[in-house]
Amino acid sequence: MNKLINKYNHNFFLSNTEACSYIENKEERKIFTIMDDPRNKDEYESLIKFGFRRSHNILYNQVCDNCSLCKSIRINCVNFNPSKSQKRVIKKNYGIYEKQLKTKPSLKQFELFKNYLKFKHDQSEMNGMNYSDYKKMMEAPGVETKIYEYYYKKELVACVISDFLDDSISMVYSFYSKEILKNSLGKYMILDHFELAKNLNKNYVYLGYWVEGCNKMDYKSKFNSSEVLINNKWQHHLI
Repeated sequence: MNKLINKYNHNFFLSNTEACSYIENKEERKIFTIMDDPRNKDEYESLIKFGFRRSHNILYNQVCDNCSLCKSIRINCVNFNPSKSQKRVIKKNYGIYEKQLKTKPSLKQFELFKNYLKFKHDQSEMNGMNYSDYKKMMEAPGVETKIYEYYYKKELVACVISDFLDDSISMVYSFYSKEILKNSLGKYMILDHFELAKNLNKNYVYLGYWVEGCNKMDYKSKFNSSEVLINNKWQHHLI
């Protein structure tokens, strides 16, 4: 990791220790760098393979003291085969949405985003975000970020904010309407991105962090070609 970090001119910083957002009674700490140069796309391409994630114009990774439960997880789309339950999700949702791939944020997206936070993450600090904050989620210098919109009966019901890299797609944040939960839309959007990645000749979809035993992250480990980062090496995760 040190050799990788030293390749770049960016400064890396350590955050203060604070309450873990994933596990109760744990503390977390991050290493991070600020993306402020459009020429540094290569940095993102390299660091994501070492577990870094993007939030706004910051690339970060977990470096918690005495804890390594958070593991980066990605899906090998080339080798992915849906399970029976995943095939049912695809069948329930296939063909009922109009999809549009956008490069710009919109007020419609922001309204859906705010409604999603209210019913799904009502205690999150993200509830305080305004439209300007939302737009910054798509404005990291040098990063190709797109928003995949899903429309049902001409109404915007879901969005996925994703970064498009040379060999992969990184799903940054997804949100959807409370009214359409019965079709497992959240799971379908992930499965749909595997297909999108394959159509664009990309090998991987990054899903962020996974913590074994954390119920809200359990869905990330249910894909049969998932890989987790252990000691800086990607290893196939047996489900």
